[in-house]
Amino acid sequence: MITIVLPVLNEELVLEENTLRVFSFCKKNLDDVWQIILSDNGSTDKTAEIGCYLAEKYEEIEYFRFSKKGKGYGVMEAWKGFPGNIYVYMDIDLSTDLIALPELIAGVNDGFDIVVGSRFMSGAKVERSLLRRFYSNVLRLLLKIFLGLRIKDAPCGFKAVNRRVIDEILPNVENKAWFFDTEMLVLSQKLNMKIKEIPVKWQETIINERKSKVGVIVVVFDYIKNIFLIYDRK
Repeated sequence: MITIVLPVLNEELVLEENTLRVFSFCKKNLDDVWQIILSDNGSTDKTAEIGCYLAEKYEEIEYFRFSKKGKGYGVMEAWKGFPGNIYVYMDIDLSTDLIALPELIAGVNDGFDIVVGSRFMSGAKVERSLLRRFYSNVLRLLLKIFLGLRIKDAPCGFKAVNRRVIDEILPNVENKAWFFDTEMLVLSQKLNMKIKEIPVKWQETIINERKSKVGVIVVVFDYIKNIFLIYDRK
C-alpha cells in the first residue's frame, strides 16, 4: 500500500483540482494499491467540506482532520495513522511535477529508506525567483557546515519513506512545523539509513487569491533557528 499524504490548511482554492490531479495521475501510472490522505490540521475555510466530499466520492481518498497546527503534525500524524509500506508526502500546490512520483516510489521499493525530490541535482528543471534560489543556497550551506547533511535539497516538499522511518525516526523528530522533514533527514543520516535523491521538475506556483500560510522570511529564519537547535543538541 502506498499512502500519499497531502497536508492542507485553508486550501479551498486548490484542494479539489489538485487532489484530483494526483488521483488521476495515480490511476494512470501506479500499479500498486494506493490511497490519498488529505491531512487537514485546522482549516477554517471550506477545506473540510471539500475534503469530506472528495472522500465520499472516491474510495481511494480519505479526509483526516487533526487539530494541532503545523505542517509536520499534518504529515507525520497521517503517516502514523494510516496503513502502508511506502509513505509519500507532497505539497498541495503541486509545484513538483508528478512525473517524478513513480521514481520516488521505485526508490523505496529498491531498498532506500528515504527518497527525496531535489531541485539541485543534475537533470532537475526549476523555475523560481532569484530570491528564493538565494535563500535555498544559504540553507543548503548551513545544513552542510553545521549538521553535515549531504542531501542537496532537504526542504523540498516531495518525499517518500519506508516503514522503518515511520517507526524509528518519526518518534524522535521534535519539530512539528516546516523543519520536520529536514530534521527527519538529519536523524536518518546519523543512523546510516539509505537516502536517495532524484531530480525533479519544479515550478514556483503563485495564485494571487491563495494566501501564503507564512512569509518566506519567517520560514527562512525558522529554518536557521532549528539548524542551530539541532547543532546544540549534538
